[in-house]
Amino acid sequence: MKTTSQIVDRNLPRHAHCDSGLWINPEQDHSWRKAAASCTTFKLFSQHYGAFLFHQQAGADVDFAAFPDEVERAYSWIILNLPRQKALLHMLLDCAAGLLSADGQIWLAGENKAGIKSADKVLTTHFASVRKLDNARHCTLYEAKLPVQRRPFSALAHQAKWLLNDHGTEIRVVSYPGVFAHGRLDDGTALLLDTLGAMNVGGDILDFGCGAGVIGTCIAAKNKHARVTFLDASALALQACTDTLAANHLSGTVIASDGLAEVSHSYDMVISNPPIHAGVKTDNRLSLRLLEAVHEHIRPGGKLILVANRHLPYENWLAQNFSQLEELAANNAFKVIAAKK
Repeated sequence: MKTTSQIVDRNLPRHAHCDSGLWINPEQDHSWRKAAASCTTFKLFSQHYGAFLFHQQAGADVDFAAFPDEVERAYSWIILNLPRQKALLHMLLDCAAGLLSADGQIWLAGENKAGIKSADKVLTTHFASVRKLDNARHCTLYEAKLPVQRRPFSALAHQAKWLLNDHGTEIRVVSYPGVFAHGRLDDGTALLLDTLGAMNVGGDILDFGCGAGVIGTCIAAKNKHARVTFLDASALALQACTDTLAANHLSGTVIASDGLAEVSHSYDMVISNPPIHAGVKTDNRLSLRLLEAVHEHIRPGGKLILVANRHLPYENWLAQNFSQLEELAANNAFKVIAAKK
């Protein structure tokens, strides 16, 4: 059981039996079972596809989506795991407040190193009653009641829209808190787009870890013969990507997958700014999961093009499965690598 789940578990005796409960973004463990036992109905909601599959296979009543569905019946108890980004916390609390019954309560749990100790300041902007329930196992648990404002949740209130000029082509980008590089173009993707701008791209393209869909949308907008598939494990990213495509009057295939598990097709090109973060930690294993299997989904003669931090030894990993490697561009922080199968 993860430490965040442990602090919830040890405080379950504080919670009286309730009619309906909801746990937003629970850890991938089985701690929800004991929490569910104290409610007539209990639902899980996950914005990460891998966590959704884990809980679905464990028999939980779980949804995978960008935002919890609005329901006629309000929840009397909502548990929320602290997200990494403060803007995402604000959005999830705004959402949870709209789902809470008049006498309901929210528990917010998180690790101290992830910033939970200052989360009470965020909670007080959404709820009139906030108190600390526990501090143990390097985690903190807060309880919040009485939403300051009772209003239906609006995802549009948290949406960011911005314009990107990609070599003369104007792209409208839509994103939400929790999506990589929310509201801006990150430096790695900027270098990758500059490199792709000088290339003729066509055929079947996979934008792996698509985020808001910036890379794939730029390709689709400038290459009429490119058929782009967008893949991410984040429901928020997939929603942002879908909105970005719509904003540019473009079409593409958008799929949820934890790594490449849901991919059954092969592509002429896979393009990626691969993720290297898990929670608050840098985790190169996320990139390695792509590199271990991505060659299986690239057609003979096809390419993987990715942008990476200069200090990461991607070439060593890629050389195991690709015949040719080439550094297409580089600056002080990033490099763009092309690996041909």
